[in-house]
Amino acid sequence: MVEFIDRFKEWVSERTGFLSGSDKPPKPKKPIERKDGEFEDSLIIFDHYKDAKKVVDDVIPARVSKFDELIRDRGIERGSTILISGGCGTGKTTFGLQSLYNGAMKGEKGIYISFEEEPKKIKKHMKNNFGWDIQKLEKAGKIAVLKFDPTKISRSMEEEILKTSGGLRIPLKKIRLPFVPDRVVVDSLSALSIAFDDKENYRKYIRKLFETFEKINSVNFVLAETEQDPTVYSRTGTEEFLADGVIVLYNLKKNERRENALEILKLRSSDHVKKMVPYKITNNGIEIQG
Repeated sequence: MVEFIDRFKEWVSERTGFLSGSDKPPKPKKPIERKDGEFEDSLIIFDHYKDAKKVVDDVIPARVSKFDELIRDRGIERGSTILISGGCGTGKTTFGLQSLYNGAMKGEKGIYISFEEEPKKIKKHMKNNFGWDIQKLEKAGKIAVLKFDPTKISRSMEEEILKTSGGLRIPLKKIRLPFVPDRVVVDSLSALSIAFDDKENYRKYIRKLFETFEKINSVNFVLAETEQDPTVYSRTGTEEFLADGVIVLYNLKKNERRENALEILKLRSSDHVKKMVPYKITNNGIEIQG
C-alpha cells in the first residue's frame, strides 16, 4: 500500500508538479502525454474547483462562424454543458475544435478530450484540412489534447459502484489538468457509453461529469453520434435532459444530395433562433450560411 502511494505521488508530481497533501497549486505548464497518447487515469473527475475561472463576463462566444448571432446573449454561459449531436460527417468534431482554436487565438484556453482518435492524428487532420496549428497552440499552453481509455473508465466506475452498493458516494480519483480551461470538448459520449455494460452506471457517471464541468466554470461541448435525421439526440436518450443545451447537426437528403443544417434545440441560459440554419464545411471549417 505504501509503495502504491509513493508511486502515485511520483506520477502526480511528474505530470503536474503537484504533490498530494500540498495546498500550493501547480504552475501552468504544457501537457505531458505518454507515448501512446493516453493518460492512465481511470476516472475523469477534475480537481480544479478552487482554481475555477472567476470573471466578470460569464458568457463566452462559441466563435464558430456566425453561430453566436443565433443566440440573444451572443455566447454561452460559463458552467454550461452543451450536447452537440449529429450523424457521421456532420462536423461535430470540427465544431468543437473550431471553437477551441478560435478561442485560443483570442486568449481563451481550451482542452480537447478524446475517447477514440489519437491526439497526433487529430492535430494532423485539423492542420491539413483547415490550417489550424493545434500543436503550436498546445506548445504555447493555450490548448491541450488529451486521450482517455473509455474501457478503463467504465470498469473503474462499475467496480466503485459495486463497493458502495450502488451509491454515488464514490472515492473518485481526481486529476489535475494542465490548466484551468475556458472551454472543454469531449469527443465522444457515444464511445464512452459503449464501454459501459450497465447503462445506469453510465448515467451516474455522466451526471457526475456534468456536475464537475459546472464547478470548473468553463463552457463544455460534449459530442454524441446519432442518426442522420435524429429524433433521439444521444445513444441513451438521457444526455439531452442533463445537458444545459442541445445543438443538432443535420445531414439532410434533398433531391439526391445531402445538405447540412444546424438547430439549437434548447439552451437554458438564453433565448435563441428557433429554426434550422444551413451551413457548409469548407477549408475554413464550419461556415453558417445567411
